[in-house]
Amino acid sequence: MALGTVVVLALLGGGVGFERYLTPIYDSGADTDAPSGWQVRSGRPGPEWASTTERGGRPYMTQRISTAEGPVFDGGYGYRMETRERDFGAYDDASCECERAELANANPTRSGFEDRLLGEGDDVYYGFAIYLPRRHVFGRWQVYWQSKSVAPAGSPENALHVQDGQWQLANDDEPSTSIRTSPIAPAGKGVWHRFVIHIKYSSDYSKGRQEVWHAKGRDGTLTRRVSVTTHTLEKDKAGHVRLGYYHSPLKGRSSHVFVDAFRAGRTFTSVAP
Repeated sequence: MALGTVVVLALLGGGVGFERYLTPIYDSGADTDAPSGWQVRSGRPGPEWASTTERGGRPYMTQRISTAEGPVFDGGYGYRMETRERDFGAYDDASCECERAELANANPTRSGFEDRLLGEGDDVYYGFAIYLPRRHVFGRWQVYWQSKSVAPAGSPENALHVQDGQWQLANDDEPSTSIRTSPIAPAGKGVWHRFVIHIKYSSDYSKGRQEVWHAKGRDGTLTRRVSVTTHTLEKDKAGHVRLGYYHSPLKGRSSHVFVDAFRAGRTFTSVAP
């Protein structure tokens, strides 16, 4: 990725226009200045994330999240995220037996990550690539990325999940019993899926916005699949992003997913994998 500011021709939202190619706000793609990216056995999150999923008796669930040499989308490392039976987080997951292995960029809070909390009017693009192994196990429901209010909070305002073999964007329409979903594409296994998700943060239904671009494989064209106007933030709360695997109980089975090239930025081109 270029580090300077250059002008490029970009195709966005079906229209052609010039856009400044800016470096991302932050890049948490596992290839960092740290020798091994995510610090697996350090007892605390690696340098590029504020926190990871908490679990009973352990401050951080580092034994389930690690850097992996393959498959990787770019560079030398990606994240391997695994869940096993009763991997409950610190968010009352035990009551639903929901299992998770997630990274969080700002919640719980951590010094130096305060600028990653989102507020009213913030406009951010997120880009990343996800690889579902051929033996990846789907539960009754599963979430791979979410943008939600800081705890305590209910269902995420925005979430990328798989249902009935399809990638979908879910929007919590308040209350959380009313969730609107927008189809994206089939969630095929054994291949990289590339995403750009654009969120205009607002608790006002007429001002918030969600857009999703998707491409299958390394070389496919990122195509906009979702564009909706809705609320994207809980009123009077800050939002943050979580990345990983969060799902209904798999009844004794384990599963894992690979994620790479996660970036956040102000423009499509600064984050597109």
